[in-house]
Amino acid sequence: MGETHQRRFGWKDMSPFLKGSRLILAIGLVLGLVDAAAQACVPLFFRYALNLVQVNPGAFVERGMVNMLLVGTAILVVFLPAAYYFHVLTMIGFMRFCRNLQVQLYRHVLRMSVDFFQRYQVGEINARLNNDVEAVANGAGFVMSLVWAPALLVYSLVMMLWIDIPLTLICTAMLVGIALLTVLAMPKLKEWNRDVRDASGEVSAVVTEYVGIFGLLKAYSREDFAAMRVETKSDALLLQREKVARWQHAFTDSMQTLTRFVAPLIILFIGAYWITKGRLLAGDLAAFWGYWLQLSAVVQGLVFTFSGMMSSVAAMDRLCAFFAEQPLVKDPEIPLPLDGCRGGIELRDVHFRYPLAESEEGPVLRGLNLKIQPGENLALVGPSGAGKSTLLTLILRFHDPDSGAVLLDGQDLRAFSQKELHAEMGIVLQESLFFSGTIGDNMRLARPDADDAAIWAALEAANAAEFVRELPRGLDSVLGERGAKLSGGQKQRLAIARLFLKDPKIVMFDEPTSALDADSEAHVKEAMKRLFKDRTSITVAHRLSTVKDADRIIVMDKGAIIAEGRHAELRINCPLYAEFCARQAGV
Repeated sequence: MGETHQRRFGWKDMSPFLKGSRLILAIGLVLGLVDAAAQACVPLFFRYALNLVQVNPGAFVERGMVNMLLVGTAILVVFLPAAYYFHVLTMIGFMRFCRNLQVQLYRHVLRMSVDFFQRYQVGEINARLNNDVEAVANGAGFVMSLVWAPALLVYSLVMMLWIDIPLTLICTAMLVGIALLTVLAMPKLKEWNRDVRDASGEVSAVVTEYVGIFGLLKAYSREDFAAMRVETKSDALLLQREKVARWQHAFTDSMQTLTRFVAPLIILFIGAYWITKGRLLAGDLAAFWGYWLQLSAVVQGLVFTFSGMMSSVAAMDRLCAFFAEQPLVKDPEIPLPLDGCRGGIELRDVHFRYPLAESEEGPVLRGLNLKIQPGENLALVGPSGAGKSTLLTLILRFHDPDSGAVLLDGQDLRAFSQKELHAEMGIVLQESLFFSGTIGDNMRLARPDADDAAIWAALEAANAAEFVRELPRGLDSVLGERGAKLSGGQKQRLAIARLFLKDPKIVMFDEPTSALDADSEAHVKEAMKRLFKDRTSITVAHRLSTVKDADRIIVMDKGAIIAEGRHAELRINCPLYAEFCARQAGV
């Protein structure tokens, strides 16, 4: 339990996500260099034409125009396809990268232990998987600018040096000043954009949470409470966005003033003066003007690129933080095969505290020792917080104990792969979970290759076949999100049917009948009884009518076992159990 949740994960680790896009991106970006070179030639036409007109007008009419037409056509033939494929290939490569990024991030999240989902809200996870990946995808245009713009910058400076070195040095000095201001401003802009992404994730988390409990809010007429919480988080996001907008545009507009107003006037005054002195031709100044327009556009574009891409960089940082997360529960390097599972379970001196528990809180389980025989029908009862459900999570190996061990057929659970363990185990929760597909799709979650006959057999065994047949489309009936179209009893019977189809050696129930009426409970208990045959079963229940026929009942309190036995024995020998019975008439 002492392992860290994170490891170092940086941008260099993103290389595997370039699978299928490396060559496309490389070709696209090389064509971007060709595109920039073609555009860098344009001011030379002005220089050639104006200088020739100034020095020898007749020569320009006789041959200059034809030469310009031929060279211009050649450049156009190169420029158009280069520009087209530069944009298309780079975008396709980037989209493939983002697709790989999203898929692998989702796979990584699925590998996480239960503690990860306790530390992050569903909305925050969704925000990173969707919004942040989308923000990274938007960075494709920025990447193209970062290739094309510096190339055009270099090409233009080379041409300017060829025309006139002193004037080029003056322009370069102004560009260096602008670049330094950009470098100084970028870290703060990145930090503020990261704050915006974090605040956006919090808004998404709150909205997702309150949409999920809409029925509860409606029942208590507390829609205003949820609206205020969302409004508070949205206000915090708005403040962050306003701050970024103010400083980002103060920076970009200052740069625009320098590049589009101050610098051109300096070039014009110096160039015009040098023309009067005979050391510069009008075409040279026109070319310089053209190159400065290109350079100023490039610098401004780079400024906007660096400023705008801070959102993409912040999003990538957040994705890297997710990739850095590591599960606390890990498979061994060489797991033991789990062949012929008999279903014997043992807990040896198990101490456990949830990873997120505050230091002053005591452990949930304290030195727990328990043996469950293969095929035994065991029940766990006790007050809320006694550690009953926690015990199930340790058997499922959703968590590992702080000390002690949980064994299956005499072997520590940590010796097996989690996939093999879970193949031999099944659980039905107080509120069974389903996705929004059909009944058949939800059933095949347990066994993907199951045919309709096998599904109907499982439904019959779980007392669920009758209500499924009454549905208009039978197995093809769509359940709705989280099984919204089913009653509580129908959900539990369908969940038990899913366990029948899976056919695990160990089955667990966590308060399976606590929210059911008497008729639904009777159907569920009958289905459970069938399921228990030839399987190790563990049932957590507050409703004693569900477990009074168990082979053995364990009474827990404050993380420890205080009594065990059959129902009749415990009513006499265990005051706490007798108190439970007294509260539940007819038990």
